[in-house]
Amino acid sequence: MKNLLLGLSAILSLASGPLLANPQGVTNTTVKLGSHTDLSGPLAIGGAPATLAAQIRFDAANAAGGVHGRKIELVVEDTQYQVPLAVRATNKLVQNDKVFALFHSVGTQQGLATIPITDRAKIPYIFPLTAAASMAEPLHPLHFSYFVTYANQASAAIRYFYQKEKFASLCMQTHSTEYGEENRHGMEKVAKELGISVKLVGTHKPTDTEFAGAATAIKNAGCDFVYLGTTIKDTIALYATLRKLGFQGTIASNMLPFLPIVPQAGGGAMEGLQVVTPMGAVDWSAGPKERKAFYDEYMKRKGEEPSVYALYGWLAADLTIKALENAGRNLTVESFTKGIEQIKGYKDPFGGPTISFSPTKHFGGDQLLLYAIKGGKWELIEQNLKF
Repeated sequence: MKNLLLGLSAILSLASGPLLANPQGVTNTTVKLGSHTDLSGPLAIGGAPATLAAQIRFDAANAAGGVHGRKIELVVEDTQYQVPLAVRATNKLVQNDKVFALFHSVGTQQGLATIPITDRAKIPYIFPLTAAASMAEPLHPLHFSYFVTYANQASAAIRYFYQKEKFASLCMQTHSTEYGEENRHGMEKVAKELGISVKLVGTHKPTDTEFAGAATAIKNAGCDFVYLGTTIKDTIALYATLRKLGFQGTIASNMLPFLPIVPQAGGGAMEGLQVVTPMGAVDWSAGPKERKAFYDEYMKRKGEEPSVYALYGWLAADLTIKALENAGRNLTVESFTKGIEQIKGYKDPFGGPTISFSPTKHFGGDQLLLYAIKGGKWELIEQNLKF
């Protein structure tokens, strides 16, 4: 209720702002979006394909005449996943480029540092490439994400495996960052609810590469289940080390390690890893026409199959286009954000769970998927996993 009241208060405050009636970044023929992302740093593996995929979707919309006669212009700034560069980029996009909204920007810490800039300018911060709860909670009229939060991913995974395995205790290993705190919050909430004993919560820096000590501590703690609030390389290292040490329990993680490279890592060492994710593996030989058209264009521009991050970029762009369509020709910040809130039961062409928004629901994800590594590839275990 407190979050709802804060959101309603912010809406009333925002309604009197002059930028709602005369938004920057909008002309009769164009609407300008800005993005700070990672094109050359440690998360370029996500930022680069997501940006390319978003541009492909916007290019297709522009080729069809734009949205209500307006072409979409995307201005992209590379932050190399560094917070100071993200702040500098956002100031440039807001003050110099005069963008209408910040779109699909990368990083939790980067978002926390840059959202205050966009809030002061009264422009939307939409569909960032992070599932951090802080991107759209507490409820705020300008903040929207189409993911399920990392905290809810953690609670969904733990709840599912508790109901399946009835384990008595768990351990967690995560980052010593805001991202790690969110994973921990989701874990502790469901553990308390279900009466699960938490034996150990270990943390490490995102840049750490050595995990023998962390894995040994987990094994010695005597837990039955392990949840990893990690990313890609540290997930691989931790999981492989735990199995090498002889840990036999279930190990699960969130959406971040759900990439084709993970099942192939370590010569089979990743067998059995399970992840909860808002996006599934895609069969490019079937499905709606949008799927094949995107695949062909991405292959033409990139020369490789689209990764899950490319799918995230395309979806963010498609949701933005639908919001612009819903907003109508008289495009304002208020009509645009209401246009997002009107999106219900959105079915993406890649087969993921539906996405829905409302005036009180600014995290769009409705459900999750559960995948496990079997035979060196991701295999779907559970659809429509609730959180």
